[in-house]
Amino acid sequence: MNTITRLSAPLLPLLLTACAATAPPARDFPAGVRTPSAAELAALLRGKSTRTPMPDGSTVRADYAAEGNHLTIYAAGRSDTGTWLAEDGRVCFEFKVFRSACNDIRLAGQDLYAKRANGDVVPVTVAR
Repeated sequence: MNTITRLSAPLLPLLLTACAATAPPARDFPAGVRTPSAAELAALLRGKSTRTPMPDGSTVRADYAAEGNHLTIYAAGRSDTGTWLAEDGRVCFEFKVFRSACNDIRLAGQDLYAKRANGDVVPVTVAR
């Protein structure tokens, strides 16, 4: 047995576990999701906070105002303010500093999923 094989064999379970833990984000919405209406999305988000995971393990928090369409977002140690607009199946954001974007949104029961501009589909936690 060569040196590489002898060193690799005991490490293989660790390497497989590490690879599984860093699986790429989904590119498609889970099966069974539905497209919410603009009114449903607005009611779901208004006056709430959401948390969305980032690829680096951090979290983006968005605080939606109870009145109007203002929000504050916190990401990577920075924050920004702006406005949001719910449309059928998506939410659009206009920020002062961060890049503005729209995200497709789907619901599966009480679970909310967003498709980022880069195509990643991620779960969104809504604080109720």
